[in-house]
Amino acid sequence: MNRRVLIGIIIAVVGIGLIVLGVLAINSVLKQSFAPPAQPTPIVESKTDVVISTHDLAIGTVINREDVQTASVPLDLIPRDALLSIEAALGKIAATHLIQGEMVLQHHLADPTNVSHDIGYIIAKDQVLMAFPANDLMSSLGVLQRGDIIDIFASITVEVSPTTVAPVPGPTAQEEEKISRLFTFDALQRVQITAIVAEVINESGSSNAGEAQPTPSPSDIRVRGYLLALNPQDALVLKNMIDEGAIFDIVLRSPTANLLFEVSPVTEEYLIQRYELEIPK
Repeated sequence: MNRRVLIGIIIAVVGIGLIVLGVLAINSVLKQSFAPPAQPTPIVESKTDVVISTHDLAIGTVINREDVQTASVPLDLIPRDALLSIEAALGKIAATHLIQGEMVLQHHLADPTNVSHDIGYIIAKDQVLMAFPANDLMSSLGVLQRGDIIDIFASITVEVSPTTVAPVPGPTAQEEEKISRLFTFDALQRVQITAIVAEVINESGSSNAGEAQPTPSPSDIRVRGYLLALNPQDALVLKNMIDEGAIFDIVLRSPTANLLFEVSPVTEEYLIQRYELEIPK
């Protein structure tokens, strides 16, 4: 075999080897191109239970167990003042309107036992909170509750001058003697009881305020007064009548009664005319 033939054979062998290596390289590239991408390791999202409202809650609503429930929420979406247990919301007052499914936060609630502070969060900006005495029969029966809609009736004695047909003129006329007249009328209508201030009386008749006691019965509760959210002018009217010694009675309305009743003040003349009473001669 001459030298030229040997060189040709070597070149052919090298060429075939290069072709085989090229085919293998192309096949490897094609396999990598069509292979499915590697799936990242899934990250488990951290969640915890928070309190949400089960239905729409109006401002001033006392939170009961059926008003709230828990839901699992990612930690990244939970505000720092979210409530984590239903017990933390029970008995509190909604200080803002809550919609169904809304997360209940600490600043959404007011504590009714903290009368000097939290109760103010449910008063409108154009109202004042007035303490009203509970001296009437309805209060002594323990009928009224927080949130009730009431009317306040009042009786007050006013000194008035008797009307004369023809007063005597001149310097000899004497000053008319004033007489006392009783007027009974509706002082305010459609007032909502914002809160009730009461104390629990034990069997010995002493107050056990501040002590941990079982849930008292209605007969053990003595209502001391009502907190009413009023506009300032109505509050001044009530204060004036209280200072004048008016006698008040509270009447309870239906929860859906929003109309203003048309009533007339009651005097002796009104009673005589209504019942057709005869004045004895």
